[in-house]
Amino acid sequence: MTGQDLSGHVAVVTGARRGIGAAIAAVLLDHGATVVTGGRDGALLARQAEELGERGRVIPCAADLRTATGRTRLLEAAGRVDILVNNAGGFTRASTTRDTTPGDWQQQLEINLTIPFLLCQSVLPGMIERGWGRILNIGSVVASAPQLGNAIGYVAAKSGLVGFTRQLAAEVAGLGVTANVLNPGTVKTEHLDEYFAASDTVSEQTLSAAIPVGRLGRPDEIAAIVPYLVSDASGFLTGSVIDINGGAIHA
Repeated sequence: MTGQDLSGHVAVVTGARRGIGAAIAAVLLDHGATVVTGGRDGALLARQAEELGERGRVIPCAADLRTATGRTRLLEAAGRVDILVNNAGGFTRASTTRDTTPGDWQQQLEINLTIPFLLCQSVLPGMIERGWGRILNIGSVVASAPQLGNAIGYVAAKSGLVGFTRQLAAEVAGLGVTANVLNPGTVKTEHLDEYFAASDTVSEQTLSAAIPVGRLGRPDEIAAIVPYLVSDASGFLTGSVIDINGGAIHA
């Protein structure tokens, strides 16, 4: 197997039911991987699996990753994990340092940082034993450019995800395992539409005006780079942070 052919590899994608996660699952199937799609709604995951079935083998798994049982269920559904894409995350309500409760803070850290850490920790032994593995953590543009309208815990968690991934990459660099971060900018997803609906001040137009290319990103534009990042072709790329944001932020 060479290049970006992922045949024979098993990929787990969390938060795969919609948005960027769904686009990543689809493109990994197109490159030959078996894909385990993680999410909380079993019925919707099953329907998605039927739709994606023409592209390859999909294993839907409904699991609440906030619980040890849910995480175990997801990894057992895969059997073997060659590729882990930690995509699940996000926030539902903007909050500042002044109005964030300790509970809100802990929730954001759990969803966006602790769960990715725990999943990485679980899949590493198998990857190291086989001498091959790819970990891709989906971060956010906020790690480089915090701005008003976010949740402070979300920004802290996504920033922490970068540091964690870089450290992880250093630890396993000589063992055939790579770890990288993909930081999307503002992407038009169902989750973002829900945010617009709940906001009195933020809209697609106001966000697009701040992006040099003049529009929001699309999930498929984020997903397009993923097959390279989790393939044999990327064996020399690890500990990197890849920004895709329409020119909004430059490292």
